[in-house]
Amino acid sequence: MSRPLRLLALLLLFGWNPANALDDDPQQPMYIEADDVEVREAEGTSIYVGNVEVTQGSMRLHADHMTVYHREDRRPRQIIAIGTPARFRQLLEDDQGEVRAFARRMEFDTDRDELVLIDEAVLIQGEDRVASERIVYDRAREHFRAGGSGRVRITITPEEES
Repeated sequence: MSRPLRLLALLLLFGWNPANALDDDPQQPMYIEADDVEVREAEGTSIYVGNVEVTQGSMRLHADHMTVYHREDRRPRQIIAIGTPARFRQLLEDDQGEVRAFARRMEFDTDRDELVLIDEAVLIQGEDRVASERIVYDRAREHFRAGGSGRVRITITPEEES
């Protein structure tokens, strides 16, 4: 088996582990901007439409439409972002660069610290890339799962030897 195929087999067997995002990002204030906002206090939701931009620490999320489901204390419980595509990026710990994600639909569950990318999903860390119809990026457990109705495509760029 060639070296790239062995590496791919090992990655698939043991899982490609994206590095951790910055630990203090969830404790930072969340800032949201959009062209139009509708807040439904009684339902615990807020809807943002048009050029939606979310910033929290090093995390950035851009979408065309976003719905936020809030807890009683108004902190986000779940965020659903839709775009063509929606775009996400966040710095990683230990100066490991950033993780970037693209999809037509993104669902972020704050309790599980999990980002689900749906429809034309792409997850990029450094030069490595995963593309699938569905990718679940589990930040808390430091791994991802990919699959769905189509094939999963992975690009692994070997580290340069010294």
